[in-house]
Amino acid sequence: MPSPGRLLVLSHRGPVDGKRNAAGTRPRQILGGLPSALDAAMQRHGGMWVASATRADGVLTPAETGLGYDVRSVRLKEREASTFYAGFANQVLWPLCHMFPNRCRFQPAFWAAYHQANERFAAVVRAEAVAGDRVWVNDFHLALVPGMLRTAGAPGPMGVFWHLPFPPPPVFGVCPWRAELLAGMLGADVIGLQTDGDVQNFLDCVRFFLDLRVDQVDPRVRLPGRDVRVVALPVGIEAAHLRQQADDPAVRAHATRLRETIGADVILLGVDRLDYTKGIPDRLLGYERFLERNPEWRRRVALVQITVPSEFHVPEYREMKRTIEEIVGRIVGRYSFEGRSPLAYVYTAFDLQQLAAYYIAADVALITPLRDGMNLVAKEYVACHSRGDGILILSEFAGAARELTEALPVNPYDPEAVRRQIDRALAMPPEERRTRMSALARKVAAHDVHWWTSQFLELLQ
Repeated sequence: MPSPGRLLVLSHRGPVDGKRNAAGTRPRQILGGLPSALDAAMQRHGGMWVASATRADGVLTPAETGLGYDVRSVRLKEREASTFYAGFANQVLWPLCHMFPNRCRFQPAFWAAYHQANERFAAVVRAEAVAGDRVWVNDFHLALVPGMLRTAGAPGPMGVFWHLPFPPPPVFGVCPWRAELLAGMLGADVIGLQTDGDVQNFLDCVRFFLDLRVDQVDPRVRLPGRDVRVVALPVGIEAAHLRQQADDPAVRAHATRLRETIGADVILLGVDRLDYTKGIPDRLLGYERFLERNPEWRRRVALVQITVPSEFHVPEYREMKRTIEEIVGRIVGRYSFEGRSPLAYVYTAFDLQQLAAYYIAADVALITPLRDGMNLVAKEYVACHSRGDGILILSEFAGAARELTEALPVNPYDPEAVRRQIDRALAMPPEERRTRMSALARKVAAHDVHWWTSQFLELLQ
């Protein structure tokens, strides 16, 4: 039996791909985003990570993974996993929380698969946990698990962190299963969200749809016999590690080669997963507007747009990819001169070391999602420019904008606003640039991923 007091982390996606390989090899580690953030907590506290898998069941030990903790796979059949993940998670909750309710597909089969997958996770925790174990449920894939565990008898303190934006009642309320989702989350003792606005929206939804008492001053939900604490706790990054990457001579040499290859005096950078929430077409239109209005910059500036293929495949994403490629082709065709293009479009995924070289090479980061829970790319760029160089242009609708107030804010829906902020960034005096970036770097370093995990776990004590 597991020893008391462990940390059990639950997420849809785990730190490894869950596949047992041939003798002598380890399962492939998954880097970036939520897995990297939670890995920092697990490496420090130990315990067990519970994640879904379609190819393996049971426990992967540290000897098999090279990690400092066990990884427990929750086996889901291929069709089951697809309906749960590609169905309810990505065609109901994802568009709903990002304020695109018109993209939601409220299919009862999606909900049934979501409920069943959550039941499987809850069953694993019931089998693995003992009294005193802390359970940390992560993200929108597993909103029902806390309620299921509470009904069965919680083994110990439970927390939920919701990494997406939380929408206001007029948007969240269109979901037919709104009450069940809220009640599931309220099985926890602590609910973490990215921003104060998300906390307010969540409390408003609880009050409106469940008719429960909430405390707005010390945010919490009043339930019979207990309170549920609701906190704003923005996710951080491995800031110190990224600073080390940025100081690595090999990474800096790679950045120098990138600048030479791109051949521009000034480089702008966008890095996004292929998703309609990221605003890539809108960003490209804003950059095209900048080139139209500033002919003197056409031979001196270049935008590098890195787009990471999405693991979630639907016709809308293929259509968006075509739209992006059409805009890219038009800009390249209109403004290339003597073999040099003002736009480089890269459709692939990079590891963190490769990304660090692009971050260092870029004079300006153009981070303009239409809506985002946080956006860790913005923080990664800042961490790679802790010396005070670089400029961050950041969407007003990214959660990171609440923290990174020294960035240049922009309305990503307005190409003219994007154009104006590019103008402003390129004209910014060096001293103002250093002041802004140094302040941003201090914030990112102070509220890094270790701060985030320790703050949340302290609330669970």
